[in-house]
Amino acid sequence: MNVKKYQLENYRKYLLNRVTVTPHFIEYVENCLASEDEAAHHSFHKIMVHNWTGSSTSLFDTIAEYFSPTFIPVNYTSQGSISTFYTSSLGLVLKITKLDFMFPHQRNMFSVDILFNDKTSADCFENRITIEDTVTGVVSNRLNEKFELNLSDFCNDPEFLQKKIHFYKINLLSQFKILMLRMGRDTKALNLSNNNLSQVPVDILNFFIKGNLVAVNLSDNNLQSIQEIRVSSKIEKLWVEGNPLCADLDPITYVRHITMMFPRLTELDGIKLNANGILLPFFKNYLVTPDKRTKMLVDQFLTLYFSLYDTPGRKRIEMFYDPDCFWTLAINFREIQSESLKSYENLSRNLLSPKKGGNKKQYKRRDSIRGIMCNLPTSEHDPTTFTVDVINHDKRCLVLVVDGVFREVDNDTNPTKYFHFRRTFVFEGSNKNNVTEYLIKNDMFYLTFATQEMIENSFKNPTRGTNPMALQNPEVEDISAVCNVFSRITQMKRTEVEPRLKIHNYDITRALKDFCKDVKLQNIPADMFYEEEDFSDTSSLIDDELDSSRSSI
Repeated sequence: MNVKKYQLENYRKYLLNRVTVTPHFIEYVENCLASEDEAAHHSFHKIMVHNWTGSSTSLFDTIAEYFSPTFIPVNYTSQGSISTFYTSSLGLVLKITKLDFMFPHQRNMFSVDILFNDKTSADCFENRITIEDTVTGVVSNRLNEKFELNLSDFCNDPEFLQKKIHFYKINLLSQFKILMLRMGRDTKALNLSNNNLSQVPVDILNFFIKGNLVAVNLSDNNLQSIQEIRVSSKIEKLWVEGNPLCADLDPITYVRHITMMFPRLTELDGIKLNANGILLPFFKNYLVTPDKRTKMLVDQFLTLYFSLYDTPGRKRIEMFYDPDCFWTLAINFREIQSESLKSYENLSRNLLSPKKGGNKKQYKRRDSIRGIMCNLPTSEHDPTTFTVDVINHDKRCLVLVVDGVFREVDNDTNPTKYFHFRRTFVFEGSNKNNVTEYLIKNDMFYLTFATQEMIENSFKNPTRGTNPMALQNPEVEDISAVCNVFSRITQMKRTEVEPRLKIHNYDITRALKDFCKDVKLQNIPADMFYEEEDFSDTSSLIDDELDSSRSSI
């Protein structure tokens, strides 16, 4: 160790070029590499490249490609015709000396000088620490208690910026094998978003796919093709949005291809997939992303509300409203072009050309509002255009703004009209049996014509499953009808049907799935059926019934 230290001091600030390099020096470097000399990890060598005109990243990539050894540059600068950076990689120094201090780039040959052992780690980082220790600390701090490893925008980590470490591409992590093996053993969710990836970093993912990894985030990168996404068949959650590949595919094809590649996928781009494996999100654009409970509440409300609103007659739409609620409509039509628009004009509280004396119409009480809505033209909303903003949510109040596109249903006399709407719902919460119930206290409806761009980007793909096969606050006749349907499909006695449906809140889909499981496990006594039946094909029978029900929705 003393001999190595003496030799190291002999080469302190030693200028290397084609003239000064000696066989003795090359032998010394080779010995340090072979013995994994600890002192070498704290020695930094200044690389000076002459006449480079490109970017720093292209310089690092070119040097790594030509000289082969992976290195992490420190303190890159460019002054005049010389670009400089520091490295602790003796492998790079050795390669440069053996290749005569020159490397090609396009049609030019660039020369390199090296100031060997110019600085120590304490000089570069203000304390004695290696690049390996710094990278290990950064990666370890990004693993949380839920075993989620967040490597998003990794190259711009504050620790790297502070120490002027140019971690110019995330693939460099594959060189830290012991660290990545340890991370791959424990990590369940890996976030690789915002890393300017042009292809999936397989060399990094290989450390994780044999472990417990079930979620990968590749969003907001530069991935060009779905074929590149070969991660692991165990993946259950995947994020790919924000890549060029998403712009080249329509949503249906996008979802179908990815779900085929990942058979266990349950969530794509933050949206849960339904039992069919392919479903456009009902809505996904939150201006303010709330907590999970709020989002679940809002999702359920919008799914049911707009399904019922688009149903002819809008039956039972009033169940969402408080008995003393308010409803207002504001329109922005410059011309009333048809009789159907007259209904909006007569209800609106502020026109572009208001009537003399003002026109401040505000409608109160649930029954009155239901009557008004039933007289409005039948509509069809496109949930894929929805933008949702949760302004406030607590146990007393929920304020929700929904923005999107709908059209009036075609008829023989009037052409299809497309509208841009904004609905502001103000809910009042009340506690009943330790459960908070929300009813709409104020519904503010703003309406204008959709722009041509909105029209072109709406109603491109059908949305399925937005109207659940469930009853909300059912009446006696509704319960009877659903029980009769369930009894006919399953051949169960009427007295056995209602308790089974009630457990699932009269949701036929969920109740039938539960019934299928019980039949296969032989958990249902024979005396619960009207007569002995062969239930070997029960699953396919129910699937046929469900498919026909969905097609009618």
